[in-house]
Amino acid sequence: MLPAATFLDLCHARGVSFISGTPCSYLKPLINAAIDDARFVFRDAVNEGDAVAMAAGAVLAGRRALVMFQNSGLGNAVNALTSLCHPFRVPVLLVVTHRGEPGGEPDEPQHAQMGRITTALLDTMEIPWARFPDEAAAAPAALDRALAGLAEGRPFAFVMSKDAVAPHALRRRPPADAPGERRISFREELQRAPAERMTRTDALRAMVAARDPREVLIATTGYTGRELYALGDEPWNLYVVGSMGSASALGLGLALHTPRRVTVIEGDGAVLMRLGNLATLGAYAPPQLLHVVLDNESHDSTGGQATVSRGVALAAVAQACGYRRVGSIDEPAALVAALAGARKDGPAFLHVRIRPGAPEKLPRPKVTPAEVFARLQRWLAAG
Repeated sequence: MLPAATFLDLCHARGVSFISGTPCSYLKPLINAAIDDARFVFRDAVNEGDAVAMAAGAVLAGRRALVMFQNSGLGNAVNALTSLCHPFRVPVLLVVTHRGEPGGEPDEPQHAQMGRITTALLDTMEIPWARFPDEAAAAPAALDRALAGLAEGRPFAFVMSKDAVAPHALRRRPPADAPGERRISFREELQRAPAERMTRTDALRAMVAARDPREVLIATTGYTGRELYALGDEPWNLYVVGSMGSASALGLGLALHTPRRVTVIEGDGAVLMRLGNLATLGAYAPPQLLHVVLDNESHDSTGGQATVSRGVALAAVAQACGYRRVGSIDEPAALVAALAGARKDGPAFLHVRIRPGAPEKLPRPKVTPAEVFARLQRWLAAG
């Protein structure tokens, strides 16, 4: 068995500084050791896809990132791996456990199928992989080969068998003064009928006008990113394509590694798809992050099908999840005022009710996702 500290020492020596993931009994020693090790920032995620997206945000900030999760959650990560990491060429190191491994010890029935197809699924996603080293002598070369794969701009996965890592008991515990019951005081009050609300472009234009010179704007997939691009292509813009719902986790990963202001702009369909990430963001609470949801109560770019957001007070949900400032808006003047106040003592959440529709002949970005990602990395590194 490989001591957890040995693997983490090797990771640290090779520049890994951020670790995210979800628990698995096979991973218990590594996760416990990572939590105990002050050299690493470890952030738990509510699902495997958000862990990958959070790591992508850390990579955007110039960090080298490791993501760990059970193979039963590999399906949750497929979207982020194929429609975020692949188009943006984001290299993240993965450790995926092999529950239900063929020829291994009998496991629970829910692991049987995924155990059979884990490595084939990685092959299908064109993610190179190797067995996790279970001996100290083999670990340095194995990790070097993995990191060489990352240099090609794609993820690399270690597949971990049972008992590959020696036990490590958790020493650091969650703080005893963690918040208990919260009093939710926010109440949504709307002023306009849906057809009378501002457009998405109106709201985006207000955010561009209010932007701090060092601020990053991350726009979700669909019309939001395309409308932001139409207002002016800039190096501080990131137009997320695919990976619906992952923009907020990516923004969180970035905000944890930069003092710059980070604004994430999502639609109602996207935030509902990954609503659990609000709890993660509220828990880790980067003070300079602003999360804006432009809600037209529909999946606008796919034909206008209704979402369920009409009956959801998203700002109240965000407040319950720990955001320090929240607001619900359907008036243009109120949005301008809220943008000025939301950039203080965050994280902040603005639920902006807008009307459906998009400009005709809306352009698509002429820069590729990989170019947009690399361009923003350079802009961030330039200070």
